[in-house]
Amino acid sequence: MDFQSDRPEGYTGKADQYLPDVIQYLKRVLIKAQDSLIYKTLHLSKRNLGELASVLVEFAEDIHSDIGIWKALEQYNLKFFGLRLPFIPQLNENIEQKELNKYRICHLLWVLYSELKPQLILSPTHKDLLRLATLISDFLEERFAKIPQNSGIKTFLAQPNAFGWDVKKKLVWLGRHSYLFRHNFQNYVRDNGEKPEIPVIDDFICQDTTSWSGLGVIDILAAILDITETQRSTLQSWYERHAAWYRIMTIKRPLMEAMNLINDRPYLISVGNGNISFMVNQIVFGSLVPWNGEWYWSGKQWAYDNLTDEDIRQLKNTFLRTTSRVAYRYCDQLAEKAKERVKVQYHDFVKYHGDDLVVYPDGLSMAADTQKQYRLFYESQPEEEVERVIQKHKLQNPWPKISLPQQILDNTNGIGVFFNPDEGQEIMVGFNDVVNGFMKKGVNLNEDDADSIRSFMSSDSISPKFVKKLVQKYGDESIASAFLIRNYHHTPYLDYLLRRYKGHFYRNRYPSITLV
Repeated sequence: MDFQSDRPEGYTGKADQYLPDVIQYLKRVLIKAQDSLIYKTLHLSKRNLGELASVLVEFAEDIHSDIGIWKALEQYNLKFFGLRLPFIPQLNENIEQKELNKYRICHLLWVLYSELKPQLILSPTHKDLLRLATLISDFLEERFAKIPQNSGIKTFLAQPNAFGWDVKKKLVWLGRHSYLFRHNFQNYVRDNGEKPEIPVIDDFICQDTTSWSGLGVIDILAAILDITETQRSTLQSWYERHAAWYRIMTIKRPLMEAMNLINDRPYLISVGNGNISFMVNQIVFGSLVPWNGEWYWSGKQWAYDNLTDEDIRQLKNTFLRTTSRVAYRYCDQLAEKAKERVKVQYHDFVKYHGDDLVVYPDGLSMAADTQKQYRLFYESQPEEEVERVIQKHKLQNPWPKISLPQQILDNTNGIGVFFNPDEGQEIMVGFNDVVNGFMKKGVNLNEDDADSIRSFMSSDSISPKFVKKLVQKYGDESIASAFLIRNYHHTPYLDYLLRRYKGHFYRNRYPSITLV
């Protein structure tokens, strides 16, 4: 653990020199405290205890110096759930009490342990959490009473935000090095290639949503910076980077103009006065984000020379076919057509099944029924329209041939198919276990039941609407049980879990169908 490596380079404050010693002392306190805990649930290795001590001291620095990171989290929670910290109503009743209080630290520990020990399922009201948080609160209150409030981090974040790269520099630091996000980042890198390369970094800081109430790095930074509401909204839109193929049209420092080859629109890109690695007429694949009326490159770009018109046409068609959801961000007409198409498909699905959720016993049954649905649909259409489709696509039959992944075809434990009216079909294999768990109403769940429900809740491809469909049918008691949430009746725990595990569904979403 190197304290200095996580500080913004070139920015120091009077408080900074005190923090390494406080971290070392707190680490010794934590090592000793582990022996006094009732259970071994919260036990960590010495290395992780050192990292935990660093996080706690940086958290205290944030509160003590009014940097704004934790304050932003609580403000979002208040907006989302009506509580500053879910499961801890005491904080909301006694918010004017000491700032480094045990309730804030309890919530910090609860979320952080899920990053340090990803396989751990920890109750937010675990007895040892509050016991440990009380000890830490007393220690930090005593130590920080003697530390100046001048922080290098606060100075760094207070620097001007005139250009996109000014904001991006802060975004990179916050995502990679701040106490709130650096463990999320490390786990994201582990799950996405093992190396912190530029594309992985850019995906995390701009697009990923995290265990902190489903918020992304862009959300927290937008709340911290001293910027206008328009700028704040712009920064929070950076998850919709305009990834596309571009042709460089002109270069006139400090700007260049590029034509988006997917939507045929020009973009004015700020490049400053440094070296430019592009040339006029080059084709570049990259992503752009807006700031103050101009565009900025985000992440890595790839430049190509000597592409023919046919090459470009194929690149465009491939992009639209394989990454249509990205194209919908900036191709308004295509997005609207896709939304209208999904509405039609939803109507047909519900008309055929009588509901927007259908459960099949196995994959082969699903394939056969889907083929039947398509066949009946085309049989109900005018003969001339069917013939037109056959001739246009040179088909033997007008309905499509069903081709499902082998994982679905081989499944014999139930398949749940939910038609999300905004996006399209969502499919959950092993659905019998999920339903069986829900039907127990939170009583006597075995480990398989709990694992199935947690997998359902944490799946990136299962929407909150799908979850709420099952809650409507069977109740939410088993979700609370699977996540060890007790005494939840006055806490919006389901809303919290949906935000935390499915934060990306609370941003702009687009249909999962392709229109070329």
